[in-house]
Amino acid sequence: MAAAQDMTESGILMIARILRITVGGALTSTGAALALSRLRTGSYGPGVNCTAHWLYGNKAADVHKLNVAHSFTGIATNTAAVLFWSWFYDKALGRTPKMTRALLATAALGPVSCLIDYKAPPKRFTPGWELVFSRRDMAIIYFAMVLGMLSGVFPSLEKSESSKA
Repeated sequence: MAAAQDMTESGILMIARILRITVGGALTSTGAALALSRLRTGSYGPGVNCTAHWLYGNKAADVHKLNVAHSFTGIATNTAAVLFWSWFYDKALGRTPKMTRALLATAALGPVSCLIDYKAPPKRFTPGWELVFSRRDMAIIYFAMVLGMLSGVFPSLEKSESSKA
């Protein structure tokens, strides 16, 4: 009975951590895309709308206003992608991650996710940021994502390291 309860609690903690990681990564990458879009195009729309290109085609990147159809689809798509990467990131961290492991996993996550996002799927299912941004801007967005994801791990790090003290 106690073992089953421990497994349930462990599963709930894992789901909570993955959700924290996802929220952190989605907020920071979306925020970076919005800010860079405004800086590069003069409008917030293209930076998040371009991610809806899987549904609306490449013309989604040409929509300069934020709107429900393109912007919601783009933000939801980005959040789903961050959730996908959050699961792998969580697995790489292990149950009780130490700071060193978290930093190494975070450092690897950006380049690995970018490489797979742009090389593995058909063009229609890439993030679409290349339709609006330079490679440098895309690197900034991925960097923002992994920093946001790392922020979702901090409560786990504090608990695991303070429990040994």
